[in-house]
Amino acid sequence: MNIWFLAAGLLSLGLCLLHIIGGGKVAARPLLGLGGLNPVAKYTNYYCWHIVTIIIAGLGIMYLFAAYAESAHELAVAASLFALSFSLWNLGLYFMIKKQLRHWYNLAQWLFFLPIWVLGFAGLL
Repeated sequence: MNIWFLAAGLLSLGLCLLHIIGGGKVAARPLLGLGGLNPVAKYTNYYCWHIVTIIIAGLGIMYLFAAYAESAHELAVAASLFALSFSLWNLGLYFMIKKQLRHWYNLAQWLFFLPIWVLGFAGLL
């Protein structure tokens, strides 16, 4: 068993729960409550919020499978690259729009993915 992949998988599933509970309260519920927003834009964003939920859960499943099955090493490679790309895109987006944000932590999702991909890459070594 690869303990690094196990840790990355459990952390991903924990992040998924945080996304569902905290993200639902902070992002999804307020979005659905917007009255003046075009319904197509509103429900497309709500749909994307659910896609993120599925992806984060998928990362956890990929890591957990790779933790127990040595033949699934490629799943951990893919999951690590996804988590790294999510961190990098979030940082890039932050630097593009940072003047519109009050504080850096208003767009700090990269911090959630950082330990996941670090654990994933550690497991690959």
